[in-house]
Amino acid sequence: MKYEYNRRCECGHTEAIEVTRKEACFNLKGHEIWRKKCPKCGKSNSKSMSAPFVEIEKDLLLEWGNNENYRFLDQDEDLILARESYIDLILDVLDNHQILQNKRNILIGALCVIIFDNVETDDKPNQDLIDRLIKELKKRPDDVKNAESWISDYIAEVVFPMLKES
Repeated sequence: MKYEYNRRCECGHTEAIEVTRKEACFNLKGHEIWRKKCPKCGKSNSKSMSAPFVEIEKDLLLEWGNNENYRFLDQDEDLILARESYIDLILDVLDNHQILQNKRNILIGALCVIIFDNVETDDKPNQDLIDRLIKELKKRPDDVKNAESWISDYIAEVVFPMLKES
């Protein structure tokens, strides 16, 4: 698969810059590409830039989980990871792999975001999914306790009372 940034200069020139999967996933070249000189006008006047999307797989999640400097996004990583398709991957990493504590907190936060999004929806809530994730979080009380301060208040206000129910 091909991963590329599309950088547009103020002069109007658009340039596609290919990067590796790892560079794309962790935005390892984003700042460098933003400051890159335009091949048309020779200036470093980026106007806009789009980044490639990388589907997060186990190898990338483990690499992220053990490298303090890697980010899927500069902020709100829990939102990037809060996809139903990532639940089994997140649970596997939490249960079977050593990762940094702050990364564990983010993974717990992502599970809480999924619950929140399924409770606070205009559509019919996916109660089976909510129940499954509440059960999974209850199996990991230490992880939930450690992640409390990492989880946004508005999410905690919805999810944490559900964890106290029997």
